[in-house]
Amino acid sequence: SDIDITISGVVKDKKEKDKYTQYIIDGYLINDYKRKYDIKIGQIVKVEGNLKDLDKLGFDDFDYGRYIKSCGYKGLINSNYFKVIGKNKFYTYIGKFKIYMRDTFRYLYKDSSNFINSCLLGIKDDLTEEESEMFSRTGTSHVIAISGLHTGIICVLIAYIIRGINKIYKLCILIAIMFLYSIMVGFSPSIIRAIFFVIIMYLAVFLFKKRDGITTLSLIASVLIINNPYTMYNISFQLSFLATLSILYFNKIIIKKLKFNIISMTIAANILTMPIVYYVFGGIALLSILGNIVIIPFIGIIMNLSIFSILLFEINLNITKVIVYINKNLINMVYYILDKISKIEIGYIQVENPNIIYVIIYYVLIFSYMIYKEIKTMKEQENEIQGYCL
Repeated sequence: SDIDITISGVVKDKKEKDKYTQYIIDGYLINDYKRKYDIKIGQIVKVEGNLKDLDKLGFDDFDYGRYIKSCGYKGLINSNYFKVIGKNKFYTYIGKFKIYMRDTFRYLYKDSSNFINSCLLGIKDDLTEEESEMFSRTGTSHVIAISGLHTGIICVLIAYIIRGINKIYKLCILIAIMFLYSIMVGFSPSIIRAIFFVIIMYLAVFLFKKRDGITTLSLIASVLIINNPYTMYNISFQLSFLATLSILYFNKIIIKKLKFNIISMTIAANILTMPIVYYVFGGIALLSILGNIVIIPFIGIIMNLSIFSILLFEINLNITKVIVYINKNLINMVYYILDKISKIEIGYIQVENPNIIYVIIYYVLIFSYMIYKEIKTMKEQENEIQGYCL
């Protein structure tokens, strides 16, 4: 049952919701419905409130308590009293930098800032329902959730700025920046997976070692699950790891037939994620390939221009205005095309009552095929035949 509790800790994140403000303090989610206190990221606070029983916290068919556990939180507290007792300088600087970026993007890009803040800072609460539905119906929702695509783009930009990862101190700079970035945007399973995956890739390149993607993915997943078994129930974790596994395994097969990487990767990613999307969200985006062809080539350009605009904002306003003008037009063009695609009736299948049996049968067949191919490959390698034979 619910109990009264008092905790104290550093405010590590703050989100403004419609009806309440949410904080992350000492591993707890703190909901402040009264909004009497102006609490900032980095402050050390004492909180009194009502700790909810996660085992009994659910809405309709959604087990919200289990979801909170899957995100790695200790519990949910509805607060009634805050007291500031100190300040943590590290998180204060992180918080100020995040708010500065968010507010500067809002000032420079106005309505387009919602998209930029979701891609770079993981702030999705400002997106309108129409925007979220547009990305969902076109199968491009992964673009507004920080993942391997985003961290990869940022890593490439950092590597370019520091002129490659060919020295140990450059590798350390990359790792330090990505670690700070992960703190700023929140340690979700998909972000942890993406950042560690990229760091291991660069580490392998630096050490001149071959890197096995599926082994790396399995190692990261195992560490996360051992640390928090409830992670397995997290939809972000499921989609992130299944999409990466699907791309690693099926893209090399499909690319031989299609010869077009964006289409190949989109099909590959959907092979293992489609059943989850079907069952959890009750729909299938048939035009996801078309949606990704529209947005993937531009997402790197949009993110890089956004970063350059905020770096140049305090240095040269005229150059910043030019960059913002180009970037806003790119975003508006992408939005216009995606909106048209989302309105195509046959492009999205809504499923009223998803059946778990279909999901189980699908995965049994797919994983049976994958196991069969692996066994076949191992036998070929025993006979000194290298690679996959299709």
